[in-house]
Amino acid sequence: MMLLEREGQLADLHQALDHASDGSGALILVGGEAGAGKTSLVRAFVASLNDSSLVIGGACDPLTTPRPLGPLHDFAADPNSGLSDLDFDESTSFQLFEMVLDRLRNTIRPIVMVVEDVHWADDATLDFLRFMGRRIGDSKAIVVCTYRDDEVGPDHPLRPVLGQLIPLPTTARVLVPPLTITAVRALAAGHEVDPEALLALTDGNAFYVTEVLAAGHSVPESVQEAVLARVARLGERPRRVVEAVSIAPRSLDIEHATALVGGTVEHVDAALGAGVLIGDGRLLRFRHELARSAVEDSIPPARRLGLHVGMLALLDEDSDPDLARMAHHAVQAGDGERIAQYAPMAAREASRRGAHREAISFLEAAIVELDRTGRTKPAAALRIDLGIEYRTIDRAREAVPAVERAVTFYRDQGQTAELGMALVELCRTRWRLNDPDKGMSALEEALALPFDASTRHVEAEAYYQLAYLHMLGRRGSAGREALAHTRKSAAGEELADLMWRIGMLDGTLDIVLADTEIGIEKLTRSISSARSANDPSKVAIALMMLGSGGGEARAYRRASQALEEAIEHGTAHDEDYHVAYCRSWLARIAHEQGRWDDAVHQAELVGATVSSNEGIAYMTAMSALGRVRVRRGDPGGLRLLNELTNTGDHHELQHIWNAICGRAEHFWLIGQPEGGHDLLIPAYERALQTDSEWARGEIGFWMWRTGTIVGPPDGAAEPFHLQMAGDWQASATLWHEIGCPYEEGMALADGDRDAKLQALAIFDSLGARPESDRLRAELRQAGVESIPRGPARSTRANPAGLTNRQVEVIELMAQGMSNAEIAEKLFISRKTVEHHVSAILTKLGAGSRTKAMATFERIAN
Repeated sequence: MMLLEREGQLADLHQALDHASDGSGALILVGGEAGAGKTSLVRAFVASLNDSSLVIGGACDPLTTPRPLGPLHDFAADPNSGLSDLDFDESTSFQLFEMVLDRLRNTIRPIVMVVEDVHWADDATLDFLRFMGRRIGDSKAIVVCTYRDDEVGPDHPLRPVLGQLIPLPTTARVLVPPLTITAVRALAAGHEVDPEALLALTDGNAFYVTEVLAAGHSVPESVQEAVLARVARLGERPRRVVEAVSIAPRSLDIEHATALVGGTVEHVDAALGAGVLIGDGRLLRFRHELARSAVEDSIPPARRLGLHVGMLALLDEDSDPDLARMAHHAVQAGDGERIAQYAPMAAREASRRGAHREAISFLEAAIVELDRTGRTKPAAALRIDLGIEYRTIDRAREAVPAVERAVTFYRDQGQTAELGMALVELCRTRWRLNDPDKGMSALEEALALPFDASTRHVEAEAYYQLAYLHMLGRRGSAGREALAHTRKSAAGEELADLMWRIGMLDGTLDIVLADTEIGIEKLTRSISSARSANDPSKVAIALMMLGSGGGEARAYRRASQALEEAIEHGTAHDEDYHVAYCRSWLARIAHEQGRWDDAVHQAELVGATVSSNEGIAYMTAMSALGRVRVRRGDPGGLRLLNELTNTGDHHELQHIWNAICGRAEHFWLIGQPEGGHDLLIPAYERALQTDSEWARGEIGFWMWRTGTIVGPPDGAAEPFHLQMAGDWQASATLWHEIGCPYEEGMALADGDRDAKLQALAIFDSLGARPESDRLRAELRQAGVESIPRGPARSTRANPAGLTNRQVEVIELMAQGMSNAEIAEKLFISRKTVEHHVSAILTKLGAGSRTKAMATFERIAN
């Protein structure tokens, strides 16, 4: 059939390849409905290339549960790809990704890498697409991905990946629309078919149109009838070959096909000659998945079952069977023994590759079979694995029943070690669900178990989890005591990982509850140790602890450095959760430092990338955004803070107190201080049960500000304590030294006339209109004359829409500073400075730093 109405899409692909030839690679997303012609478009593009380009192809499988990294296995199987040395057994997924990227960067001729049907991609392959999309720009390759855009709904796993990839400058979209009546008429020429009726039946779907035309002279009632009509014209044995290929998603080896149906290569040739199948070397496949599924659905149930049983027998003979395919055919055949045998192995492989959704499917299938046959012991172990996988993908609510059943089994059997670890896992799951009380109950049961020398490692893990929970609850002395028990239980054991975690947690307790500087030193040592061990996950955790803990302690300089490093590290290793959480803390720090445009920017980045509105990254970022809205008088502040605090009783106080205080501040600013008491008072009671001076200080401050208490609570952070004790001047001085201008202004607003005017100037410079208006009214009521007018609304925004941080950067540029010098001056990474400079040039429409500075000076003046 002719390829019609695709000239523009072909031109886009050729243009992208031309840019890649010059070293500017791209990721191309080719979207359209099933049957729109995405694969035909890509094949036509590939066919138009000459030997000056290398084509590497792979595809995602429509298996019951896809095999992890299916496309990469396809790449490795191609002897011309240069990727035959990919070691799937010894290499991590990240190492495999780096090897593929290195191949794309180090090539003489440009490479076209095709990944088909990414709507079926497993989690590990989705990670691969994220990895490549962020790094493809400096390669000589294009990665062409086809997907069914009509199937990618809000809950589809591909949706957030597309959300991350599409905004990148190295990503391009090519959409394949339905055919118009003009194209249908051209295709139908020479056929006794009414083009208008054909268009009405097929809605212009290219595959449907071609199948109907190939089926005969009349328009059938359904496209499936058109597909089956072509198969019906074959002889019995060729038809059986076609059926055999249909039960093996994507492709089937010719030898397997003939063995399944007792056929010969002549029968295969007959099926190929009729155009029903396509030969691809030693493999047979359908021209389109829609045709395959139509044939598979038409096979009588008994014969279909026999084909799956036969496939299992053939795969059993392979020395290295594909575990995902074995599990797929075992499920379709209802072969319980093979499900129990292969599904757990496939799950472990999927989990190792980061394909957690796939691991869950395999585990669930295995557990059903083990339960059916009464094998409760192996089922209990798999339930723990299932719970961990659910928790990993933020589906902790589904993990609870699985883990609880395992706990019940181990409790009944009196298996101490297994029960202890199951209870620790139940505790972690409950905490993830913001249910710390039930989590602590599970952990207390674990700690009460009769541990002995053989189970000391389990006891150590339980005490470590207890210490971690106390840290989260900001209970310092209890956390120290639990850490001491952890060390004692781990003594003499070779538990290097646990000992590192103990040191990291010890530093975290210091930074938030004791001596911030000592905590910084300890966490810095933990980071260095993790880097020496080449353990990126530990580096990420320690950087996050230093950044978030330092931010809470208002040690902004070191905290910001750690967060910037963590974001670079997380981006380099595609650890999106870590990146989002660190950005959320940059948003909170920017809010507290009065850099409100930056706070909004960082918070919105988090909101656009996280998949759950219940997680702590979202909570932290949106709390900062809500408080900025309240302090600037922007709309939506109270609504956002109310949304965050609706589940306040279930969150750790450290994650919710910022939103609660912002809500109390809103009601105070509008003259209704009692409006925030419903959440503020219980939060204050919780704060008094912690060892956190900053929680006691800020929550206590708003209790004092709204008239609920008359003095500072014991243990409140010093600047809050001083202001509540009446020493507004010392408080303002401390806030100035810490770097919190809004809090400095609030302290000065409690002072004499000159101090109030100084506070007013601070509020005006920040754009804090509600507080400026309140203070002006207070000054007028006190009879103060010559009160400065506030800034006009048109001048409140920075020139050309630059954020406060970007203004700082361009002002330092004007002083002749290099990017490295600006990074050192502002305590941010050089890469972050480069991002700011790029944004400045874009916003000012300047092609160079010199032009940008000249434009900024003209606009600002």
